[in-house]
Amino acid sequence: MAEAENNVVEPINGDCHDFNSLLSTSDRDFVVRNNGDQVKIESLKGKKLGLYFSASWCGPCRIFTPKLVEVYSELSPKGDFEIIFVSGDKDEESFNGYFSKMPWLAIPFSDSETRRRLKELFKVMGIPHLVLLDEIGKVSPDEGVAIIQEYGEDGYSFTPEKNPRIKRFRRKGQAGTVHKNYLGFPFT
Repeated sequence: MAEAENNVVEPINGDCHDFNSLLSTSDRDFVVRNNGDQVKIESLKGKKLGLYFSASWCGPCRIFTPKLVEVYSELSPKGDFEIIFVSGDKDEESFNGYFSKMPWLAIPFSDSETRRRLKELFKVMGIPHLVLLDEIGKVSPDEGVAIIQEYGEDGYSFTPEKNPRIKRFRRKGQAGTVHKNYLGFPFT
């Protein structure tokens, strides 16, 4: 626990990640809202975080995003959960149009390096893909799309230790089945 409190980034196999290291660059210490407002990454400390890999051109993403908006709208008032959109769009106009429908934050479209790095770090092979991180940056679990589809806001806190439904979900392997059937678009 001391390592997480000191914001040490561990490899994905250790499952803990410092939000500043994950989301910022030497030139940028913020994420953006769809109105252009900048939100300091430091303000995310202590929150559960969803990294939402998606793109406007992806049909399954356009189907899943409204469900995620519903869940986010239910959970957002708690003040301890945030989503960061990691776009796979090819141009800023497409990004802006799609992001305008999302109530959460995003990696700026101009920061293609961070978007690429996150895709590689979390081994995103298809979209939609939702990586859930707990308050200390531990991946908890990576079947976020399937959990949201199956349980909606009832899946919160998204950890098998705190939510027995998630434990059963992971043990049965249902998440992988639902997840694989739901996507199919490579994230490029």
